[in-house]
Amino acid sequence: MKSLFSKLFEELSSGRSAVLLTIIDTVGSTPRGAGSHQLILEDGSAPGTVGGGYQEHLACEAGRKALKEKKSFILPLVLHEDPVADIGAVCGGELRVFCQYFDPAVPSLMPLLARAVQCLSGQHACRLFLDLTDPAHWGMALLTDDGPVYCGHDCYLQQFHEEPGQKSSIPAIVSLPGHLLYKEILAYPRRVIVFGGGHVAKALVPLLTGLGFSCTVVEDRGEFVSASRFPDAAARITADFHHLADYVPVSGDDYVCIMTRGHLGDYDAQKYALSCHPGYIGVIGSRAKLAFVRSKLLADGFPADAIDACHAPIGLPISAATPEEIAVSIAAELIAVRARREGREKEDAKVWRAYRNEHCRI
Repeated sequence: MKSLFSKLFEELSSGRSAVLLTIIDTVGSTPRGAGSHQLILEDGSAPGTVGGGYQEHLACEAGRKALKEKKSFILPLVLHEDPVADIGAVCGGELRVFCQYFDPAVPSLMPLLARAVQCLSGQHACRLFLDLTDPAHWGMALLTDDGPVYCGHDCYLQQFHEEPGQKSSIPAIVSLPGHLLYKEILAYPRRVIVFGGGHVAKALVPLLTGLGFSCTVVEDRGEFVSASRFPDAAARITADFHHLADYVPVSGDDYVCIMTRGHLGDYDAQKYALSCHPGYIGVIGSRAKLAFVRSKLLADGFPADAIDACHAPIGLPISAATPEEIAVSIAAELIAVRARREGREKEDAKVWRAYRNEHCRI
């Protein structure tokens, strides 16, 4: 997503027009779901994907038409036998693709895209809204923690406010009296705070970075948190584990992985993390060490259910032994947690998670 919107911004900054293809809704089985994006550029290239195969071929052809005619429209595609709109596919579903023509001269478009790229690069939360009531005269809004940015025919979007119960993380069409809106979460907070800079952390950080997480490594030994040891880390912090609040704030959006060099370091880190209520806490170690830390946390007054909600031992149970294998098990667990938090968890994963929670967690 970051590379796609960066490319869109680059093209428009150079004065070239572009078309963004967005799957706005689906029914039944389709190769890609709502929120999938692909660009159609003036040089003929089409980075991204809206599903591949003949479906994508037709979407790209429609995108080229939109680019040539400088018009935006919604393209319906039917992936099953239909006398009107059949495209010869066998998936059995239906989808709609918004072919959105971008003219670099549209007022406020470039500031909006610049903010989107900034949020995607820094993995700061932002939501994208499109007013598709009249697709040829669309409006767009980007909602971020720093405030909204609008462009296009945005009068309605500037007045629109989501009700608390409407804030679904799943891309969706929102039908309101007289208006058709599309919304998606464009960027999610994906910061992983790794307490400890040992062998597992060294294997884990580049792996997570390649999977779209942003890693902050925290150590009390400067030589174990150097740029040469963690070149992929977004931040490297040398801290006193007894006073972690002075060095690294932890929010409810963060993932916390605890793997310090000893029992007391893990205790300090888990104690601090529990007080911050992040979205995920995972703790490495033997069951004996975990039991030792748990007893100290209970003595500190932390509720047993809060301690037991931590993923301990961290990672999926795949019989990992080496630091590299353990890193894979942790990364896999974070992928599963991320999918659930972002509303992308599949049904088979829900079944597996329910079984694991009942039989495998301590």
